[in-house]
Amino acid sequence: MNSNRHYYFSVGIDDIPWDRVVHWYGRATNFPAYFRDAVAGHLMAQKAAILNIGGNIEHQDGIIMATPFSLLFLFRLLGFRHEHRRLITEQILAVAKATRFQLEGFRNKEKPQVPGDIRELLSEAQLWPPFVSEEQDEMNWEEYNFGPAYYSWLYYTADILLQCAVLLEQASVQEEDIATRVLEEISGIAACFG
Repeated sequence: MNSNRHYYFSVGIDDIPWDRVVHWYGRATNFPAYFRDAVAGHLMAQKAAILNIGGNIEHQDGIIMATPFSLLFLFRLLGFRHEHRRLITEQILAVAKATRFQLEGFRNKEKPQVPGDIRELLSEAQLWPPFVSEEQDEMNWEEYNFGPAYYSWLYYTADILLQCAVLLEQASVQEEDIATRVLEEISGIAACFG
């Protein structure tokens, strides 16, 4: 797990094959631009980027392939002196709540095998097929079996939340109430693992 922790804090935005990772509405090809806008764009572009990311990685209390990798960069955004720290923290809260909800569904059940290294989730066998056409992507979406990989995405999303929780303990007064709620969800996630 130490190699995972190192990866969480060292992976670069361009190290993720976003064009082969999906979110709830399609390929995450736009995510590098969203994260760059979230850092360097004007205030409205920052807000739009953060909302686009959040709305695509959590949906109806569910997470998806892009969630753990996106979460790494949302946590990193908290390290910047950012006008939208509260909004970022709200997106993290939505992911934490969905993660806890999904993990509770696995309580007292046999859990699928999880790769020992998060980078295995980016192996050729785990990635979305290369882009051919919008029509092919629609067929892929209908045929893809999320079941076997879903628990791995969930597991690593939870692990990232647990490993990065310390970043929330440094919350400013403006987002302290939401950060506290995220930490409560993370405590519940830890209980699901225990």
